[in-house]
Amino acid sequence: MKRRILLALAALLVCAAAILGWWLANREQRHLRFRETAVEIADSEFDICHGSDTARLTVYMFASYTCRHCRAFLNIDLPKLQNRYIDNGLVRLVIKPIDLSENPDMMMALQLAACLNRNGNADDIQELLLSDPFAVYSDEFRQMIDDVVNSNQILAECLLADDFEYIKKNNLLFSATSSKGTPIFVVAGHLYGGRRDVDRFCEIIDYELGRIN
Repeated sequence: MKRRILLALAALLVCAAAILGWWLANREQRHLRFRETAVEIADSEFDICHGSDTARLTVYMFASYTCRHCRAFLNIDLPKLQNRYIDNGLVRLVIKPIDLSENPDMMMALQLAACLNRNGNADDIQELLLSDPFAVYSDEFRQMIDDVVNSNQILAECLLADDFEYIKKNNLLFSATSSKGTPIFVVAGHLYGGRRDVDRFCEIIDYELGRIN
């Protein structure tokens, strides 16, 4: 009888130790609220990048410009992160724009931003998308696109050549993460969903930098 009791106690202790070990091992995951992802993300010449190619840590952001949380991150949070992590070569932020509805007007606007960005001149379209993204559905914006196509052969070829392959690929990558909304951030196999306050996002960056030390 005593032998059975001792065996049962030993089994309980083993289970308790396993549970405690799991709890300790996943403490950071619960605190920072990330999940593992096996989705492989590669850079593209069309990506909007902030930071050096030699930065220690790359953060991929999937963003929709009609998402107010994405715009708030890029307008408000990014300048603060720029000073702390990006300008000193610690972090590179790679923005991959998406439009899951594949609305023709928005797709054309995102492709124009990608084409201009490749040539280092996307500031104006970026400012428009961040301040008034719904302007891309206007007749004035459509006329601007027509003017670009008719007056700039290089941009016209970039806009019309590949049927928005870059944006569609970003859409597929985003869908592969099984995420429900934007923004999402993918960092070294960890996926963080939603906008966090700046202090919490800094905590995430510090954690991820610590992982690669």
